[in-house]
Amino acid sequence: MNFKYLYKAGLGVLLAAGMLLSFQSCNEDDMDGAPTITNVRLLDPEKADSSVTGALPGTLIVVQGQNLGSVLKVYFNDFEASFNSALGSNSNIIVNIPPNAPTKAVEAGVSNKIKVLTKGGEATYDFVLTSPMPVISGLYSEFVKANGTVVINGDYFYNIKSVKLGTTSLQILSSSVKQITAKMPATGLIDAISVEGEFGTAKTNFKMNDSDGHMINFDVPATSWGSDVCYGAAPIIAATDPGAISGKYSRIKETKLPATGYNDGWIFSTCYFEFKLPAGAAADRQFKFEHNIAEPWKAGKYDITIGAAGSEYVYSFQPWNSTEYAATGYQTNGWRTAVIELSEFKNAAGSTIADVSKITDLKVLFNTPDVTIASFNGSVDNFRIVKK
Repeated sequence: MNFKYLYKAGLGVLLAAGMLLSFQSCNEDDMDGAPTITNVRLLDPEKADSSVTGALPGTLIVVQGQNLGSVLKVYFNDFEASFNSALGSNSNIIVNIPPNAPTKAVEAGVSNKIKVLTKGGEATYDFVLTSPMPVISGLYSEFVKANGTVVINGDYFYNIKSVKLGTTSLQILSSSVKQITAKMPATGLIDAISVEGEFGTAKTNFKMNDSDGHMINFDVPATSWGSDVCYGAAPIIAATDPGAISGKYSRIKETKLPATGYNDGWIFSTCYFEFKLPAGAAADRQFKFEHNIAEPWKAGKYDITIGAAGSEYVYSFQPWNSTEYAATGYQTNGWRTAVIELSEFKNAAGSTIADVSKITDLKVLFNTPDVTIASFNGSVDNFRIVKK
């Protein structure tokens, strides 16, 4: 079969293609004859000669045949579709496959047919509605302990056959269209996650539990003299602590935090250090770290400052400051990976980092500039810059 996995075309394509179609004029004699369907093709004018036997829900197609001018209804797998009869002719119907029409990946017993009802009768045509390949949008946490649970977010997780970490198959604990949970192996592994579904395989472009691009992870010295950090008294918790995700980490667990722009007990920095990051612009990189916010967070922020080529680039991490968390505050379910576009870090002039290899400092400060916070329990680890 010649499956084409193409999404819904825009209105501009619809109008352009409509003008390119050579529609025949209809008369009463041929409109009321018994309809037939002889071909289905894509609406895209550049692919006007390409026939298809299957497509994604949401695709604009042209149903071709005879005696179609008096069309009343069009169905895909017995699901009614909308169409504009004014754009059709006796030999063509332009129709949008309903986005929520059932596919063979979702529903058992679908007909795999197009059905057209006209004044002259009914015609059917074999046509398979396919599902798109699975897509992984990210992991809840890119660091997960042995025997822990990895949460995979994405879309089109239909009829999942396997989840693998590298070549190791993982036990699938639960699966829905947009999320999969799986159990990590008993021994720690560093590798990419892949998800195989009925219509293809998706794979992360990063490896789980990987220290690639690390700047501060409290395990590898971030100074030339062997210290975890250059300055700052933010507590560093031992790797043996039950709350650790991948070695040592930093945690602020306090009550009655005063309103202040700086507190030595809430900061850590590398000073000047050669991270040896590969050259590249900020637009091609992401800044990531793991965080564990154990109770609702409603005020304060992590001011994250990157030093590069004599300039400081700042980003304020305050996920609670959004409509989603305005009422409840922000809280994670254990460790969660924060993914920030590196281009979000700006210097005083509003510029972004021109060359990542010039980065020589990372400073992280928990800041409560405006209000006293009754309680805060937040942990961070694995600060890194990686390619997208």
